[in-house]
Amino acid sequence: MSAPSDPPPDTGRDRQWEWHAPQTVAPEPEAPAEAAPGGGGRAGLIVIAVVAVLALAVTGLVAVLGGDGGSPEGPGGEECVGCGPEQGTSPSPQAMEIPEGYLGVASLGALTPAPGQPWVEYAGPGADELLAEDAHAMEIQHTATWISYLMVGRLGEFGLVADPENLRQTAVEIVDTWVFDYPYSGTTGLERSEPVLTETRVDSHPAVLLETRVTWDTLDSSPDTYEDVALLLVDPGEDGIFLGVAAVPESGTANYAGAVDALMRTTFQHNTYLP
Repeated sequence: MSAPSDPPPDTGRDRQWEWHAPQTVAPEPEAPAEAAPGGGGRAGLIVIAVVAVLALAVTGLVAVLGGDGGSPEGPGGEECVGCGPEQGTSPSPQAMEIPEGYLGVASLGALTPAPGQPWVEYAGPGADELLAEDAHAMEIQHTATWISYLMVGRLGEFGLVADPENLRQTAVEIVDTWVFDYPYSGTTGLERSEPVLTETRVDSHPAVLLETRVTWDTLDSSPDTYEDVALLLVDPGEDGIFLGVAAVPESGTANYAGAVDALMRTTFQHNTYLP
């Protein structure tokens, strides 16, 4: 592919408390003695004290374990607003981050693994590229004006009707625009082979892969005699069509299969906010 001289902009175990009363053996009953003055009152005070101690212990456990189910309190005993977890909250929408080693189309929540060396960054993410917007592209530089090109993006209009019900026809229209309108300038005898179209699925979404070979008699920018083009269209169901293109000339033939494989391993739903 000819490199444009002026590229487009671009988520304790509860302690089981169990208290046992001490087990004692009751002595043989004796004839009740006459209680000393005030004796019954003292015994009554002991029983009351034991009951009070137990009541305090139970109250303490309830407070520690939260058994009353009430609202948490602040240090001064007042009701604490915001001390417990808030109910019904959800994280704010976030823009998709594109990890290193991936090409990304944020508007479609798409990530495509980069094929690695010798591919290097060319444009984007978020660039406007040929036939695509929100695009991310890579290149292999063969000469100052001749490159292998790998691009993913959201299919732009460009006068084409992207019909999700007929991706085959759309793919043919796109490749004809690609071949005969751009980027093969200064050529003679420009032709393309009959496209091979494969209906498939990419990350469970309906897709079409088109492959063709573009040939020419002469080309101003390169001594190469052909270029292999793969064009992938995917309908991820997000009111937009994913477009992937691999255009690899004769000089980069060894890198064509890896580029197509990368496109076919695209995955979606990586974005928590789709505009």
